[in-house]
Amino acid sequence: MADVAHIAAVVPLAVGAGGAFALANVAQMLASRRVDVPDELSPHLLIRLLRDPLWLLGLLASIGGYLMQAVALFLAPVVLVQPLIVSELIFALPLAAWQAGKRLGRREWIGVVLVAAGLALFIIVGRPAGEGSDATASNWLFSGISGVGALVILISIGESRIGRPTVRASALAAAASICFGFLSILTRVVGHSFADHGIGALAYPEPYVLVVVAIGGLLLSQTAFRIAPLSISLPIIDVGEPAVASLLGVLILGETVHLGAGTLVAVALSGAAVLGGVALLDTSPLVRTSQEDISAELRARREAAEQPQ
Repeated sequence: MADVAHIAAVVPLAVGAGGAFALANVAQMLASRRVDVPDELSPHLLIRLLRDPLWLLGLLASIGGYLMQAVALFLAPVVLVQPLIVSELIFALPLAAWQAGKRLGRREWIGVVLVAAGLALFIIVGRPAGEGSDATASNWLFSGISGVGALVILISIGESRIGRPTVRASALAAAASICFGFLSILTRVVGHSFADHGIGALAYPEPYVLVVVAIGGLLLSQTAFRIAPLSISLPIIDVGEPAVASLLGVLILGETVHLGAGTLVAVALSGAAVLGGVALLDTSPLVRTSQEDISAELRARREAAEQPQ
């Protein structure tokens, strides 16, 4: 079990990572409006975005957040760290309000309080635990095959031209959350591998799988953000990533959450509070208005590109 000293170090690291990810999302979303590429899953999107200084600023913020997340995952189990990353929303809403020239209202503040209270309650009563970073080949194989199967189905839906944009974006966001969930597990495993073996850790496949999964998750999330308003995809990623990561932490690394008879109700309430807060924040008029403007601009750009020259 993560001791008090580790928790005291992990909480600010994970919350700091959430803040960095919030800054990254805002910067990268603003930059994505300026990129004129088809709304399909293609590496060309990332290639074009890599030329945009604002998107690169967001990428730097994302890297900073990932480094803080990696340190937190080295010190504590996935089932403790990943739920704290949901705190990204606490930072994202003020940034969205600032970008839109508006102020947070009662709805947004209630959402912030629910997320913060739910996370605090989960840490206090759930007592997430897990010391290991090793997993059997059978656990990796089962989880990997299940993950790849889910990705194939979700990406097929996301790339379907007959589906509604909201359905396609939701499918791609769900696929991104699976990638980011696996990324969290791989980050903990690779971190401990480098601590144990030094440069010799590069002889194992996990570091290279980590890079592929990270790039895949980034491409999926950026494509989902372009297809439909952020209020469609962000709730799926915000809830899906920690859910997938925590499930994999239990299945692959043998981590646990204390669910005794006296705490089961409290853990359920903490989860309900976080989900309720996420729903309030992600469906906030501040987010919706900003994304409607983005969607309108993207539609106008596509219509202009389709007109004969």
